[in-house]
Amino acid sequence: MRWNKRRVAESPMPLEEASRHSETTYGHLASIQKELITITLHGAVNLPSRKNGSKPLAFVVAKTTSQDEKYEESTAVSSTTWEPTKSPTWETTVKLEIETEDVGREEVILKVLDSRNRELLTSYQIPVKYLRPFHPYHFELVMIQKTGLAKLYASITRENSFMPRYIGCTHTALEVFLQGANELLANPFGPIIVVARVIPNYRQFKENLNKEPLTMGLPMRTINFPKPSVMAFDVPRTNKQGYPQVSKPGWPAKQPEWNTSFLYQARNGCTQFNEDLALVLEYYPITSMPKKDSWNLTDPLGISVLPLSNRVYRKMMAGPRMALHVKKLSILRTKLKTITGGTPTVGLYFQVHSSEKRSSFNPNSLQDE
Repeated sequence: MRWNKRRVAESPMPLEEASRHSETTYGHLASIQKELITITLHGAVNLPSRKNGSKPLAFVVAKTTSQDEKYEESTAVSSTTWEPTKSPTWETTVKLEIETEDVGREEVILKVLDSRNRELLTSYQIPVKYLRPFHPYHFELVMIQKTGLAKLYASITRENSFMPRYIGCTHTALEVFLQGANELLANPFGPIIVVARVIPNYRQFKENLNKEPLTMGLPMRTINFPKPSVMAFDVPRTNKQGYPQVSKPGWPAKQPEWNTSFLYQARNGCTQFNEDLALVLEYYPITSMPKKDSWNLTDPLGISVLPLSNRVYRKMMAGPRMALHVKKLSILRTKLKTITGGTPTVGLYFQVHSSEKRSSFNPNSLQDE
């Protein structure tokens, strides 16, 4: 591991901006001859103290090795936290763009720094070539330090400029766009994040709906540094729990909006609608890292389930845009209540893509479910 001891010029995202960070999340494709690395920085635990022994006010700078070697300033930076802590929570999404021809030699560098004097606390480097395009990775990045194991939690996806086409698949991908809650909540839990997955075993899942534990959460893949193994990034061919993706935090607390797009590849069977396929959404409150010894998701506030059956597929394909608008999808087994005492619902769109290029949603042309 080669750390650049030079103190960086980057400044953390202002906390006021981070709290308003609610723009619509689209964009699953990079520009032509480029690749896009999307990184959601969840939090960290056991960061080292500053040299003077005090707790750090930490933030993260993401950059490529070529940016680092050229001393280029990165715009991919997280916010800090409100108070100094060794276990910060950020929930900030940043992006890096890489030339396609440079992918084989580029690495993603994640530097955790103290915002007051840019002191380097810990750093992690991931070769881009280790990441399978369009696969959502959820990492527990572990670095051995004198004070113990410094852990950084991040979700990372590498995206090409086109969606690959697979033999035997009519469509290239399924896209789900989650809007927000339709009703005001009587008992808001603060910002809520959503874990979304397409499961291939809906009948079995439905049988277990009334059993505990219900949550599937967001399984984290542990990567040990300074020399991570390429095998640690291997992706299994099948996964009974699907390949989960995570939203940004939903604001405001009384009626969360996510405006987040999830993209599921045809290679995972997500475009082959049948009676055993379903979209599952799990809703989790954001809890601060100092209350936990790791970043994990337990005890969901509720779940939503949308069967992706042949009937739904036919209705979707009957529209001009091969898309469907689900106006009210109930949140089941939930602790959340609306101000009228009812069960809250969320709105979403979903569509299949039949080309390598992505097209945007046009709500005015969608069929309603």
